[in-house]
Amino acid sequence: MVAGVIIRKGVMMKRQYRDSMTVGFALFAIFFGAGNLIFPPYLGFSAGRDWLSATGGFLLTDPFLAILTVVVTTKLGGRIDDIGRRVGVNFAKGLGVLTILLITSLVAVPRTAATVHEIAIAPNFPGISPVWTSIIFFSLTMYFVFNEGRVIDFIGNFLTPMLLITLAIFIIRVVFNPPGELSAPIVEGNQFIRGFMEGYQTMDALAAPLMAGIVVTDFVRRGYGHPEQSYHMVKKAGYIALALLIFVYSGLTYIGATMGSHFPASVTRVEILLGSFLQVFGGMGAVLIALIVTLACLTTSVGLTATCGDFFHSISNGRLSYKAIVLLSLVVSFLISLFTVDEIIIYAGPILEVIYPVMITLVLLSAVDRFIIYDMTYIGAVTGVLLMSIIEVVSRLLDWTGFSQWLDHWIPLASIGLAWVMPAIILGTVFGLIGKYAAVGKRLADHNEVHTVYRA
Repeated sequence: MVAGVIIRKGVMMKRQYRDSMTVGFALFAIFFGAGNLIFPPYLGFSAGRDWLSATGGFLLTDPFLAILTVVVTTKLGGRIDDIGRRVGVNFAKGLGVLTILLITSLVAVPRTAATVHEIAIAPNFPGISPVWTSIIFFSLTMYFVFNEGRVIDFIGNFLTPMLLITLAIFIIRVVFNPPGELSAPIVEGNQFIRGFMEGYQTMDALAAPLMAGIVVTDFVRRGYGHPEQSYHMVKKAGYIALALLIFVYSGLTYIGATMGSHFPASVTRVEILLGSFLQVFGGMGAVLIALIVTLACLTTSVGLTATCGDFFHSISNGRLSYKAIVLLSLVVSFLISLFTVDEIIIYAGPILEVIYPVMITLVLLSAVDRFIIYDMTYIGAVTGVLLMSIIEVVSRLLDWTGFSQWLDHWIPLASIGLAWVMPAIILGTVFGLIGKYAAVGKRLADHNEVHTVYRA
């Protein structure tokens, strides 16, 4: 009897280990998309011998913040609209819809196809039109997404190992045989803050609540249906993804730091990435970077498109077909992917600069959710972030130089792009006191009565 219990427990632990590894690898691959591949080498190139400081800042916003968001979202219920529910139901739904559109068919997914064309296809096959690149790319995406139950297994068991092996060879080769000396920083200033702000550009904190949904769904499919079970399995998968992302990002940043003597200061992010592979691997570098970019972008496209289908199918209570949503999303992604990567980034920039601080604020508050009694605290903090972020974006778009300088002088942390922090703290505190003493808004207990949430 005892032996049987031990054997069953051993089998269960082995299955949990295998499942957490598969999902952890998939989570890494989905996060490690096109943008993520481009940013670290350029960051290292700019920081030079201060690359460790820049890496520390980058790792704080991505991947630590992204993985924290996945865990927090799972803890709150596993859906993107759970992250904003204490601000208000309509706010949570609106934030969820806007975020899912930005992180899928309007920005992130089309950017993956455009990146594949610019980095993998155009340098090797200059005669191929971006139209054909996108048609083939999104056809592959559609195939794997329509096989929904196999998405995580395919990414975690096949695509990710190929991606990791290729990147590991690149990183290890440079570590043991650096192509150049570490030089002085090309861009002056606080390298930690530069890395911190560069991490914003990956948009992983926006994607993270969406990833929580697809990861929880997959663990439920694997038999971890109880909220406590799925929560702990998500944490295990998150640790695996975090370790892999730290290794890859740190390695890519170091590679960029060794390239200071090979490129001019005016070099672009894409040129650094392509040039680094060519410098290390010679003519084979173009083939290797093409393979890495294609795999990284495809895994991201598959994961995000599947999540988009799941989200709109869920919030419509099944009235909208999963496959129909996926098809529409891919059509929109295809059309936008015909623009260049830079053009896609430019048009999305102002919107992201408003939404990203809101998401960061909600995640940090939600991480200590059980200690925040009054919903007014959330409402005040988000109000402060929204107002300041909108003011900053508008002043820059309208070129109000004098006003921007005034903000930098009078608003704490504004000079480093964090003007929203102090308004969030002040209004969050003030609104929280109003909620307490004027009995305005809901309390944490009101949500616990209607939500089944696992709170560790």
